[in-house]
Amino acid sequence: MNERLIEDWLAKANERLYQTPFAQSLIAEGMEVLRVAHSPHEHGKDIIAVDKQGKVQAYQLKDGDLDLKNFEKDLGQIIALVETQVEHPAISGQPRHQPWLVVSGQISVPAEDRIRVHNIRWSKRPYTPLKVITGRQLLVRFATMSANFWPQIPEDSNRLFNRYLANGKNKLDRDNFVKLIAEVTSVEAKTKRVEVERRLSAANLFASYALSPFHNSKNNWELVQGWTIAAAQIAWTADQANLPLQTWQPSFRLATNAALRALADLAWEALQPDALRPGTFCELDELTRSRCTVCAGAIAAQILISRQHGNPWEHESNAKDCIEKLFTGGRLFLWGESAVPSFVALVWALDQLRGDHFADRILFSALSGLVHQNSNHSLPKIPSPYDSADDANSKWLKRLFEKETALDLQATASYSLEALVTLVARRLWRNTLASLWSPI
Repeated sequence: MNERLIEDWLAKANERLYQTPFAQSLIAEGMEVLRVAHSPHEHGKDIIAVDKQGKVQAYQLKDGDLDLKNFEKDLGQIIALVETQVEHPAISGQPRHQPWLVVSGQISVPAEDRIRVHNIRWSKRPYTPLKVITGRQLLVRFATMSANFWPQIPEDSNRLFNRYLANGKNKLDRDNFVKLIAEVTSVEAKTKRVEVERRLSAANLFASYALSPFHNSKNNWELVQGWTIAAAQIAWTADQANLPLQTWQPSFRLATNAALRALADLAWEALQPDALRPGTFCELDELTRSRCTVCAGAIAAQILISRQHGNPWEHESNAKDCIEKLFTGGRLFLWGESAVPSFVALVWALDQLRGDHFADRILFSALSGLVHQNSNHSLPKIPSPYDSADDANSKWLKRLFEKETALDLQATASYSLEALVTLVARRLWRNTLASLWSPI
C-alpha cells in the first residue's frame, strides 16, 4: 500500500514537486547538495551535488515518460546539461561533472538509443556521457527513504491520506499537517543519531506527499506555510536530539528553499493584472483586503530576500508600484496582530526602493490602528498574533452576525506594540509618538 501511494504520487508529480525529495535522497546517499533550482538560467542543471569522492554531479529533472519526440524537444537543455561547465561558488577550477537525466516515468527504446548515440559522440569529445535515472529507480529510492516511518495506527494513516487527497484549492489543515510531520520525526532520548537523520530525511519526503495537492493547484500560500512548518519541525527535532549543525542543516535547507520557491511564485502571481481583485462571486471587502495584505507582505519579503542574497528581484519596479497602490488605495487591512509582520516587511522593502518617508506612513498606519483599536474600551480588541487572517475575520463576522462576545471581552493589551514603538522611535519620529502616547 505504501509503495502504491508513492507510485501514484510520482505519476502525478511534475519536476518541481519531486525535486526536493530527490535532493533529499542524494543527501541520504552522503552527497553534499549545493543547489536546487528550476529555471532557464541554470544551464540545464536543476540540482548540483558533490559526492563522497568529491566528484561533481549535475541533474536535470523531467516529469512523465520520455519518448523520442520529447527528447528532441528538450535536446537543447540536455546538451547544456552535458557540455556547459558547472558554476557554483563552492566549486573551484573547472572540474568535469557527471550529467544525469532524471525522469519520473519511463524512457522509450528509441529515446534510449538516441541517448546512446549522443553518448558516443560526447565520449569522443571532452565530455562525460549522460546517465539516466527512471521512475522505477526513483520509486525504489523514495520507498527506501520512507521505510519504517509510515503511520502505524489508523488515525495517523487517515491523517496522511486525507492530506494526500485534499482539495488543493482549499486551506491547508495546519494542525493535521503538524501532527503528521511530528509523528514522522518523533525521537526519544536514546534514539541513535543515524536514526534521527533518517527521520529528518523522511520529513521532507512526507511533506512532499502531503503538500502535493496544493502544488498541483498552484496554491502557493499554503505551500509557503507547509514547508515552513516542515523546516521548523526539522530544526526542533535536531535540537532535541542535539545533532551537530552539519548533520541536520542540509535537510532543513531543502525545506526552507522549497518555502522560498513557493514565496517567489506567490509574489510573482500577486503582481499579475487583476490578481488581487475579488473573484467572480461576491466577497466581503475585509476578505479581499486581507488577501491583498498577505500578498503585499509576500512581495515585500521576496524583495528583501533577493537583495539579501545579492541578486535584486527583476520585478522590483512593478512590486514597488503595486505596494504603493495598495496602501494609498486603502487596500491593506490590519485584521489582527498577525498582520503586523506584513506591514513591517512592507516598511523595510520600501526603505530599499525609495528615498523618502513613504514607508513610515505604512508603519504609522499599523501603529495607530493597533493603538486606537486596543486602547478604546468601547471597541472590540484586535485578535492576537496566534489567529490567522481567516481566524480573525471569522471572529469579526461572528461578532457581527452571531453576537459573539470574545473580542469584546479580550484584555486591553498587545503583543507587538512595544516592537512598533521601538521601530518608530529609532526612526526618529518621537514627536509622532508623543501624539499617540496617551492611548499607548
